[in-house]
Amino acid sequence: MLPDLQEIKKKRRLFGMTQTDLSRTCGISQSLIAKIESGKLIPAYDKAKKIFDMLESMHNESSLKAKDIMNKNVLYADEDDRITSLVKKMSKNGISQMPVIEKEANLGTVSERVILEAIKEGKNFSLLKAKEVMEEAVPSVNRESPLELISSLLEYSPAVLVKKKGKIEGIITKADLLKAAVKRR
Repeated sequence: MLPDLQEIKKKRRLFGMTQTDLSRTCGISQSLIAKIESGKLIPAYDKAKKIFDMLESMHNESSLKAKDIMNKNVLYADEDDRITSLVKKMSKNGISQMPVIEKEANLGTVSERVILEAIKEGKNFSLLKAKEVMEEAVPSVNRESPLELISSLLEYSPAVLVKKKGKIEGIITKADLLKAAVKRR
């Protein structure tokens, strides 16, 4: 018995594939995949099986874990760091956000967006500290967490911290996830 046809779109997106990518991989037309995903067509059993078999094989190949794609160089802010120094640090390293960490505790996140909002509100940029503008902390996972979980978390967060026994070991951003996806192709 095959899974629900609605799973095709979910799984395809999970792997970052377009309908065209899936059609080429399966040897099935893109228009057929579009019709199946929209619910306008119920495919023949052999076509559906071909699609699900391909998606299942991709799932088995995607056994990457957090430890495989994390960036070990975690740049972070202290809660009392001045925003001016954080902007320089972020600019120098080409990053758009950074976690605020004190004694391995993940307190929050400072991002370009919240800094710009503070400036727009007329706050004195040179006196601002990280703790005054930080937003919610990014989630953390253990180093064995699967790529699927990380991908789901990154839909709602700009980054994910990777921990081992409570100690921060790395960070994964959307850019890191995209690099991993490109390497798998």
